[in-house]
Amino acid sequence: MRGQLILALFGVLLVVQCASTWLFLEERRSAIRAFTAKEGASRVINVARELEQAPAATRTTILRAAESRELRLDVDQVALARRSDAEPLAQLTREITRLLEPPPGRDLAIVLAKPEAGGFPRSAPYEGDWDEDPLMLVVSVALNDRRFLNARIDIGEPPLQWAWPAFISILLTACGVVAAVWFLSGHIAGPMATLAVASIRLGRGEPLEPLLPSGPTEVRQVTEAFNEMAERLTRLLNERARMLAAIGHDLRSPITAMQLRVELLEDTESRERLEACLDEIQSLVQAALALARGASTDEPRVTVNLHDLLKELVGELVEAGGKATLAAPAEVSIMARSASLKRALRNIAENAVRYGGKADIRILRCQNHVRIEIEDDGPGIREADRERVFEPFVRLEISRSRNTGGSGLGLSIARTVIESHGGSVTLEQAPAGGSRAVILWPAL
Repeated sequence: MRGQLILALFGVLLVVQCASTWLFLEERRSAIRAFTAKEGASRVINVARELEQAPAATRTTILRAAESRELRLDVDQVALARRSDAEPLAQLTREITRLLEPPPGRDLAIVLAKPEAGGFPRSAPYEGDWDEDPLMLVVSVALNDRRFLNARIDIGEPPLQWAWPAFISILLTACGVVAAVWFLSGHIAGPMATLAVASIRLGRGEPLEPLLPSGPTEVRQVTEAFNEMAERLTRLLNERARMLAAIGHDLRSPITAMQLRVELLEDTESRERLEACLDEIQSLVQAALALARGASTDEPRVTVNLHDLLKELVGELVEAGGKATLAAPAEVSIMARSASLKRALRNIAENAVRYGGKADIRILRCQNHVRIEIEDDGPGIREADRERVFEPFVRLEISRSRNTGGSGLGLSIARTVIESHGGSVTLEQAPAGGSRAVILWPAL
């Protein structure tokens, strides 16, 4: 945030300063031209007065004596300043006429022209010494014999001069503004960064202390709203977990009583049907308790060696008669609630063994996370159903047999546990045709 604000500020300052410099240079150029025109016009008027008073034989001498490197003079029947291919400076002409107050009837005209334009040649004896400037001023003054004294003035380009006081002032202003932006953005960005971290921790289900409001009024209001939201969400989640646990616990007693009464029935067929129903109810209650335990955040997070945990899980699956393998580095540590993590991975791996024939487990280290893959050799799951299977009590008939049992809460519990740690779990098609569960876990 700070970097973006400072870059934007520097961009604006650069544009503004470039525009100001351009305006300054244009104003300076115009001022120099006006001064040059005023001095040239004054000199031309004086020369015109001398020409009118001098004998005809000395006029050429007067013209050559009045010329210089920047000034050319000649007398002609045509006023060069009246040509249409030059840029008239009418306002400047009026201003100079007002300041110099030439004699009555003295016609004065000033234009801006290109030195090589038609009708504006560079004349001897100075043509080789004249600067190669793009523009020149042409001043024409009427003489009393109906001719015109034409003057061509090399205005040149003013040398580039650094205004060091102005440059230092701009630099100090920029530093002051950047320092102020740095402080103000930190005053805003600090609380916002804390709020972002707290949001991530809340999403992972970690215990969270109320944030201390700081920064501007708006940021304080956001922090207070977040504290209130976090408190409500935590309370709702805890109430849901306690409700599920209470329901599951309270149902155990009547289920046990019903099982005892069923065993006393003499009708074997009725007794077996009721026992099957009670077993199904019992499995649902146990799944509800497992879901409540998965949503609970009371278990502390510790550093877990993922290789050892999965090695133990694979051993348990093999002992139970299933097929399972593990390919993983010897040391892969993550932060997790150990019991909850093992329960989630067990649910996914048992599904792979039960419905896919085996569970091939792999661990891959990535830059910002650990990737866990659990692959089976089953018929696979359609793409449209890969997200539905994580919903509570959802079972897919095309790839899941009701004769194998299960309540449809295993994958839901696994996703709840994994997402509470800040991870994610998805299903995809395995290269061999089965299903592959991909679990991304935050790395240490």
